[in-house]
Amino acid sequence: MSSPLEILGEALLDCTCQVLDDAGVPTSEAVPCAPGGDWLFPMAVIGFGGESVRGSISIEVQWEVLSASHPTKSTATEDLVDWVAELSNLVMGKLKTKLRGNAVAIQPALPMTFTTRATESGVTRPPQLQYQLRTPDGLVVVRFSAAVDATFQMGTSLRPEVVHGVDIF
Repeated sequence: MSSPLEILGEALLDCTCQVLDDAGVPTSEAVPCAPGGDWLFPMAVIGFGGESVRGSISIEVQWEVLSASHPTKSTATEDLVDWVAELSNLVMGKLKTKLRGNAVAIQPALPMTFTTRATESGVTRPPQLQYQLRTPDGLVVVRFSAAVDATFQMGTSLRPEVVHGVDIF
């Protein structure tokens, strides 16, 4: 049986794949990887809270993926940093909707963006779950951390029958 953290992580992964697919960047593979490590590409971090669960997600996206998925195909750094923040907002919105459908209410915060390495940003706490998504244009790393209260309840999975063509290993 999956833990609440694993169920939430699967839901986050599904939401991220949907957002990337909607932006014209299909994911071909999702691989769980060891949490932690330094990041090298633009990243947005967004926190959330609720009565029984609180945490944060971060989405790190290679420059090439950001440019390919940007609505105007911009390559300007400012546009791409704004875009990674918008992608995180879209993912959080889908996650919020999915959780609300399972009687779990969360309130997201505003995203923070980073273009420096983790070791230079002051962020020291590693995530609990981390996935690497492969796209035709490069990699996307999704990180997730959450604290779940004893009152937190939901089904054994939030996954749909089909995960948008993504092979989960």
